[in-house]
Amino acid sequence: MVGDTFKRKIIRFGRELPGILGPLLLTVAVAVLLLRLLNAAPDYWARLAAGQSPARPVLNEKVEFHSIEEAERELGVKVAIPIYFPSSLIWPPASIRGQQEPARVVSLLFLSADGRQALQIREIFSREEESPLPVPEPIDVLERREVEVNGSGGLLLLGRSQDGGTLNQLRWHTGGVHLVVTTIYPPEELLRISESIHPDGS
Repeated sequence: MVGDTFKRKIIRFGRELPGILGPLLLTVAVAVLLLRLLNAAPDYWARLAAGQSPARPVLNEKVEFHSIEEAERELGVKVAIPIYFPSSLIWPPASIRGQQEPARVVSLLFLSADGRQALQIREIFSREEESPLPVPEPIDVLERREVEVNGSGGLLLLGRSQDGGTLNQLRWHTGGVHLVVTTIYPPEELLRISESIHPDGS
């Protein structure tokens, strides 16, 4: 008799267990989610306090490649490399990143001899006149100029970085590629670098 009573209690407990664990697991999951949100909140409010919009996932370059050849093979594109480089730049690129969706993108980052991030070249592959992805501008744009890059119209942005240093950017579309070149070098050097990039092979 005692054995039967014990068995019935065990069976009843087994039936009630999901009802006990369900709310408990839900509470734990909500607590974990709240902790993650609270952990992200300081960065969010710091950006707002500095007058910046929260970061948008516009160029989500997800994959790190070991070489330009690997990036070309994996993404099925031909990466255009400048023929001219300032002597203070280090070859090869410090990082090569890319993505397939929502558009194929390759981003090359070059360091200067003193270790600064000196030059970034983004190539967004699309034959549409408008870029399929927005690209961040320098934090503080002081001047905008329309320029010509090897016969294609371009936009030159003269600005500053977050730490107050020089940060200039040139963007144009040619050969089925939207190019965005950002550098700490002066506009004359930026133009010279950009004019030595030929995505169409010309």
